[in-house]
Amino acid sequence: MNELIAPDMAIGALALTAAVLYAAWHEYAAKNQRDAKLLAAVGAASLMASVAAWVN
Repeated sequence: MNELIAPDMAIGALALTAAVLYAAWHEYAAKNQRDAKLLAAVGAASLMASVAAWVN
């Protein structure tokens, strides 16, 4: 049986989302707009997915 339940996985996904959004900010500060936009989009999608897992 799987020991991970949805809220635990959502918290892990939020931690990964925070790391991706931090990387997006870092790239934005380094004037690398293309990578910053890509990382921000992935971070936003991850945030929405983790919220959906939390609500489910």
